[in-house]
Amino acid sequence: MNELELQKQIKQELRRLGHKCWQVDSGKKLTHKTRGQGLEKGFPDLFGARSTDGKLFFVEVKIGKGKPSGDQIKFLKVAQENKILNGVAWNLEQAIEIVNGERSIKNLEEN
Repeated sequence: MNELELQKQIKQELRRLGHKCWQVDSGKKLTHKTRGQGLEKGFPDLFGARSTDGKLFFVEVKIGKGKPSGDQIKFLKVAQENKILNGVAWNLEQAIEIVNGERSIKNLEEN
């Protein structure tokens, strides 16, 4: 499974659980609409709101030995400081833990 497939799997499961979830491509692109303007560096792959209380979440998805970039870590730390659910997930279970508030960027810093 590649990273894009895992992102789609996580998004579909979070939606199945009733959460709002969107997948973004924060890579820089030049089109007639965006002209290279897009999301800031480090914006996570998935974001949304929990169905239970509307609390926002950000999920950075990685596979294998992939690691988040400095910009991605910085973004998630700011989210953490602002009490937004956030974290890095290498599988579906970890993504659900992020949305449930059981996992965050702090888990990455502890390893």
